[in-house]
Order: sequence, then structure tokens, then C-alpha cells
Amino acid sequence: MTDPDTIIYPTIDLFSYDLAEGLGQSEEESNQNRNKFWRRIYVGQMTAAQLADVIKIESELSDYIELLGKDGKGFDYPMNGFYYPVKLNDIYALQVHCSIDLTHQDRDDPSLKYAPRHIPSFQKIQENIFNNLHGSQINQPESHMGQTWFVWGQLAFADQKASDAAKRIYGHLKIFDNSSWEKDLKTEINPSAPKLLGAECFELWQLPSDRGDLSQNKHLLICIFPHELNIQDISQTISKLYPSLMRLFLYRHKIIWSYHLSRRHKNELKNQVKKIQATIALLADQDHSSQIDLAQLQQSLKSNLNLMNTYVQELIYLESQKNTIATNLENYQNKLKRLENHEEDTNIPFLEKFATIVTKKYIPQIIADITNLSPNQKFLENSIRNIEGIISLEQTRSERSLNQSIFAVGTGLGTSQITVNILTAQFPVNAIATKSNTLFLIYMVAAFLGSIVIGGLFGGGVWWWLHRRSRNSKNP
Repeated sequence: MTDPDTIIYPTIDLFSYDLAEGLGQSEEESNQNRNKFWRRIYVGQMTAAQLADVIKIESELSDYIELLGKDGKGFDYPMNGFYYPVKLNDIYALQVHCSIDLTHQDRDDPSLKYAPRHIPSFQKIQENIFNNLHGSQINQPESHMGQTWFVWGQLAFADQKASDAAKRIYGHLKIFDNSSWEKDLKTEINPSAPKLLGAECFELWQLPSDRGDLSQNKHLLICIFPHELNIQDISQTISKLYPSLMRLFLYRHKIIWSYHLSRRHKNELKNQVKKIQATIALLADQDHSSQIDLAQLQQSLKSNLNLMNTYVQELIYLESQKNTIATNLENYQNKLKRLENHEEDTNIPFLEKFATIVTKKYIPQIIADITNLSPNQKFLENSIRNIEGIISLEQTRSERSLNQSIFAVGTGLGTSQITVNILTAQFPVNAIATKSNTLFLIYMVAAFLGSIVIGGLFGGGVWWWLHRRSRNSKNP
């Protein structure tokens, strides 16, 4: 009697992705990303020698850099697994491969190595990955982009159903929040349709909500190979497929990552809109006020210029995320086509379901956000122009008032000087000739006081006339 709860060579490959060099990040921030990534492989901080070797390897001019060579770094005996870290442009990609624990005798004897194992052994394999992948799987660093669990094995008997085995495997894995096979499964149960190298495939996922976070991003792909295939051939074929899967899953997680960032930029823009509305209201109050505070206007102009810079920058970031999603969607679809065209017995239309979500939701949503939020930039530009106009007008008025005052004072002084000359010309000749101290002093004081009074009256009159004229021109 066959045991439906067994599988041949149960294997899990975790493909995990972390940001290496973010847009606008400093060298220190990039170093922090590097340390966080390598801490998942090496316990604690890297040694200075290890860090120097890594930096040297990362400096290679290639978009696919094997950071620990082709074979990666193996798990400690008797665990059967390895780390395979790669740098793909500005992304750290890590494959963590693990199968059942094997003794030396098991590894040397194919009949033992590929003997049927109970499906619950997948739980132990996943625990081995958790134990060897240092660092929390719950509180991931901000540089973590996402991860895909690629789970595979071979049916132990010809009469086993792949869908039943996949459902049992799903039940033993700790991946999904509030897990439900029916809810999370995105593949139709149809043995004639979804194939990858001849295996029946079952894709399950949970996507982050628009107000959620990246920890809600869960992705699992289960591939169950038929019993009649040779397991050693399966293992070799899948090994050759790993680089393509690593890139395919990267494109997926880049899309989700970029969409998540676009939600951040949208929220920041909405916060800036509130500030724009407050600025417009303040400007309206200033415009209706009889007393205009020039210093306050200048401070408002400075705040608006800073607000404009932030708003435009966030709009640019939002547009950038849209372009990133479009680029990676194209890469994702092209990779799917190449897999179907170049790999035998491969028909994977189910993986297109994610592309449909991107096409029908992600990209249109960002386009709508840009369309809805861009007009506020015009409001802000108009606000800045209005403030600049008011400041310019007030400065012109201040300069005109100063010029009027200078003209009035000059007129008064000139009149005063003329008055002095006229009055001194009226002095009695004998008083000037003898320069009698008392009489001369009286005449001089009278001339001085007279010039001040007449100059003041004349200058004040000129100032009053100019001020009245200016006021009339302001209020015709």
C-alpha cells in the first residue's frame, strides 16, 4: 500500500533579495546594507579581512557577480544545504538551498539519498534554513526587498496526486499570515496546464495592501515532479535553472518594492498638499489685510520654496517608481518567454497572473496618482509668484516712501538755506559792520529760527502733498 504522505528528495530553495545601493544613499548607508546582508550568512560582524575581500569582489564590472564563487558556502554537516550569494547590479540576491539531512553513507548511496521521505520533513528543512539564515525572519531590515520560497520534490508513487502532495507541503511550511490553501493558491488545479520542466506547479502568494508593509509580501512556488522521471536528472536540470529563477523572482520583488515605495511617496505628497492649502489660505489673509508684514511674507516665501522643492522631488520619485515597475515588468515577461521557449516541457502561464495585476492595478494607479497630484504644483507655483509680487510691490512702496521723505527733507533744508540767506541779507549794515555782540546775536538767532520754521513748513507741505498723491494713486 502506498503512503500518500511521502515525497522523494524534498528540497527548499529560498531566494532572498536585499538592496545593496539605494538611490541617493551615502557610502556609509551602502556599507550598512552590505553588513546586514552578510550578517545573514556569517554570525555577527564580518572580519576586516572578509569585508575587504567582499568589497574587492563587488567592484568587478559585471551585472552578475558570484560573491562566494560558483559553489557558494555549504552548511555544517550533517545538514544538506548551501548559501549562494550573488550581486545583481545594485541588488544582493541570496539563494539558500536545503534538503534533508544526510549522513556520509546516505550521500554515497543513491538508494538512500533518494529514498521516499515523509512530507512533514519539509518543516524540518525550513527550520534548518531559518537556523542557518542568521537574523530575524520577522523583523527584516528596511533594505530587504522580498523573498520567494521555491519548494520541489518528486512523487514517491505513480498513483499519487501532485495537488494533494502540494497542499500537504503547504500545510507544513511557515510562510503565510492567516494561511488558507484555497485563498492563497493562484494556480488552477489542472495537470495538463502548469508545467515547469515537466513538474506540476502551484503558485501561492499574498501581496501587501496599499496601506500595508512589505512584510505582507509572501510568495511560494511548489513544483511536484512525476514519479516516472529520474530524480538525478531532475536535480541536475533544476540546478541549471536556478540563475533564471533568481532573476525572475528578482523582477517580481523589484516591482512590489517599487509599488510599495510609490505608496510612501503618494502619502508624502498628500501631506504636502495640506501644507499647500494652508499656505494659500495664509496668502489670502495677507492679501485682505490692511497691514502687510514684509518680514512674514519673506519667511512665507522661503517656506514655499522649500515646500516646492520637496513636492517636485516627491513627484519625480513617484514617476521614477512607475518607470522602474514598467522596466521590471518587461524583464519579467521576457524571462517567462525565454523559459518557455528554451526549456523542454515548460508551460507556465500561471506566472503571468502577477504580470496582469501589475498591468491592471499597479501602473494605472501610479499614473492616476501623478495626474491627480501634479496640479497642486501649479497652485504652489502661483502662490510663490503672488508672494514674490506682493514683496516686490511692498519694497517698491517702501523705497518710494523713503525717496519722498528724502525729497521732502531736502526741500526743507534747501528752503531753510535760502531763508537764512534772505534773512541775513536784511541785517542792518551797521550791525554787520560793528558786529555788536548783542545785536548780531539777536539777528543770527532770528535768522536761524526763521529758516527752521519756514524750511519745516515747506518740507512738511511737500511731504504731505507727495504722500496724498501716492495714496490717491493707490486708491483711484
